[in-house]
Amino acid sequence: MRHSSSRSAAGLVLLRAARTLLLGGALLGSLAACGSKTKTTDPDPVTPDTSANEPAIFAQTGFSTQNGGTTGGAGGSTVTVRTLADLQQYASSATPYVIKIEGTISGGTQGASVNVNSNKTLLGVGSTAFLEGVGLTISGKRNVIVRNLKFTMSTVTNTYINDENRPQVAVNDGDCVTISNSQNLWIDHCEFYNIDPVTQTNQDLYDGLVDAKGSSQYITVSWSYFHDHHKCHLIGSSDSDNLDRKMTFHHNYYSNIKERLPSYRGGTAHVFNNYFKHVTGSGVNSRVAACLLVENNVFEDVRDPVTSKNSAVGYWSASGNQYLNCTGSQPTNAACTLTVPYATTGVLSPAAEVKDAVTTKAGVGKL
Repeated sequence: MRHSSSRSAAGLVLLRAARTLLLGGALLGSLAACGSKTKTTDPDPVTPDTSANEPAIFAQTGFSTQNGGTTGGAGGSTVTVRTLADLQQYASSATPYVIKIEGTISGGTQGASVNVNSNKTLLGVGSTAFLEGVGLTISGKRNVIVRNLKFTMSTVTNTYINDENRPQVAVNDGDCVTISNSQNLWIDHCEFYNIDPVTQTNQDLYDGLVDAKGSSQYITVSWSYFHDHHKCHLIGSSDSDNLDRKMTFHHNYYSNIKERLPSYRGGTAHVFNNYFKHVTGSGVNSRVAACLLVENNVFEDVRDPVTSKNSAVGYWSASGNQYLNCTGSQPTNAACTLTVPYATTGVLSPAAEVKDAVTTKAGVGKL
């Protein structure tokens, strides 16, 4: 028994010694690896897909989803710009890009214009991306997304005398965004403004906030905040510019705008779930045989919420709208029929829910 016990004790000592050697070897190996000149490089950080975290109601909806859809610069490189020169360079490139814009980019008192080429996404970073006196021109292009950006031309003093003998900002036709003969565009969660029309009485000084003309179509303008301006959206530059445009305006907040919400010549448009507050001229103006589906909007303190004036008559199908303290034309009838080719399930809500949703979720910094 005593001999057996001694043998067992000796074996235990050997086992402990072996374990110590093994642990020591592992530690030495680890230290050697740490001291090695061979390094392993972590993969480049991947920018998270924030769209996956957005509410379903923020998903792209409307005519921009048709005609092959609107994806912007998806699939291209992502760049971040902080200067006007860099923005102009990447936006005008023939290469697809997702262009992230940080901070304020100013055009100074002379103003500046950025020509946006096809297959681009312009995306503001955070809540401070601001194009101050810098307008966008999208002409003859396709597949462009503009999101989470603030715009104004109110800092520009470079003007000329227009045909109405009034001063007008010279750069970018005075528009924040001007669209001509372009297809598949999505403008979303932006803010556009100039100066209170009561204070700044020249209706031509700054032209449109977002205007479109020619063969422009398959466009959605959504979840954006438009305020303090005379003329918001001119769709069709003259009565002869009555092409078959197709546009959707939804969940936008229009406040203290005089008119053109939109002024729409020819073609078709879907206007739903917008909140119009304090409009002194007219709201939705259907012109030159246009057919507008106007549903489940809220008009508050608006003169002529839905009308046809200033040119050949246009038509509408108006239903589910709320008219609060409004005057003038407040239709509830259908003088034309428009069936949109896209689904609105989960996006189109009753008018009673619109004001709260739009005032809290439209504009920059909400994505």
